[in-house]
Amino acid sequence: MKAVHNPSLIGRLLWSLCIMQVVVLVAAIAGTLYHIIDDQFTFMDDAVIDVLEDSIAITPQGLVFEPNEPLRELQATNPGLWVVIGDGNGRREELGSVPGEYRELANYVSVLGISQIRALPEHRHLTMRIEVKEIQGQRVHIMVGGVADLSFTSLIVQATGLLSPYFLTPLLLFTLLATPIVVLRAMRGVRRLASRAAALDISQPDAHLPEDSVPREIRPLVSAFNAAMERSSKAYHARDRFLRDAAHELRMPIAVLMARLDGMPAHPIKPMLQIDLARLATVAEQLLDLQRLQSPKVEFEVVDLVALSREVISDIAPVALTRCDDLVLEAPEHPVWVMGQPSALSRVITNLLQNALVHGAGVGSISLQVGANGSMAVADQGPGVALEDREQIFQPFYRGKTEQPGHGLGLHLVQEIVRAHGGRITVEDATGGGAIFRVQLPLAPA
Repeated sequence: MKAVHNPSLIGRLLWSLCIMQVVVLVAAIAGTLYHIIDDQFTFMDDAVIDVLEDSIAITPQGLVFEPNEPLRELQATNPGLWVVIGDGNGRREELGSVPGEYRELANYVSVLGISQIRALPEHRHLTMRIEVKEIQGQRVHIMVGGVADLSFTSLIVQATGLLSPYFLTPLLLFTLLATPIVVLRAMRGVRRLASRAAALDISQPDAHLPEDSVPREIRPLVSAFNAAMERSSKAYHARDRFLRDAAHELRMPIAVLMARLDGMPAHPIKPMLQIDLARLATVAEQLLDLQRLQSPKVEFEVVDLVALSREVISDIAPVALTRCDDLVLEAPEHPVWVMGQPSALSRVITNLLQNALVHGAGVGSISLQVGANGSMAVADQGPGVALEDREQIFQPFYRGKTEQPGHGLGLHLVQEIVRAHGGRITVEDATGGGAIFRVQLPLAPA
């Protein structure tokens, strides 16, 4: 079967917003450059300034130009190139012939800041640019002219370079960092709602999700979910009432039948009827136990697992020793205190021991181990539990492939009681063969 790919809503929002912002950003840059760049005027490429900066040196005699290959190529390409450099100490140096229009201005190069004069294409030799660079630890003012670039691509690159530190870079960082933060904060309420939905208990009459704290767009979905939960809760409680009432109604006829069977004279069919009636009584009691366990009025108290285990062992030993070789209790000498219902925990131990008696093949010993950490383990020496059955044997009325008598409610009841006590139950292979059911309960506060 082909797997269905469910895209993430957050991922889709992030991608959509980022793409939209990139489109808006490109459009804004294009519009800005359209107004900044005008092919009716000339510009000077940044590469000219870089070549000049690399060719300037400061010596004890003053500022000098050290001809290098890039500078020679620049002069060869632009015969009208002229440069005036100056520093704060009044030292100046010229390269090329300064036009008369800038001769007076060149005398003040050391006090002029970064600027540019753009000329019309027919007067490109008058395009002039002033830059201030840090060379050998000193600030040098560079006035350059006689070089003009009319390449539209170069103009775009230059204008983009001017915009990047102040406009493009902060905006890109904001898009990549702020957008995910905004989206994740907006979805925080949805994540909380999902956590609340995962923790809902259908057995509670007021199980629903809050509608006031969710975005307006999601409220109809939450309302529909609450309506479905209400219908499910009503059906759930109706089923529980039916099971509880049926179990209560069965107890009296079963008790009457037991009394009448006990008063009947001996007959070959009498023991079989008594066994069948006992099973029916067990099912009724297990159904009632499930209903008691789900009651909201359940109150826990401090229980000693060691004392409780000894009491159950003493009660079940007469019957157990007729169906196994030995019944062993391994427990600490000191009490092991847990919080719980004594009757419910007693049912856990009893059901696990009865399960071991039924499925232990009637051979070997059955052991009940109590740990100081609030654990219990019941082990038998029977055929064990198949791997494919270990997750399902705790489901109600699941009996696997066994031919042994039973109704598949005992282990389900055990699991429900253990869960209600905040514990867990697992099954695995016992050492030497058979199955071992382990129960871990939280210890009572000191």
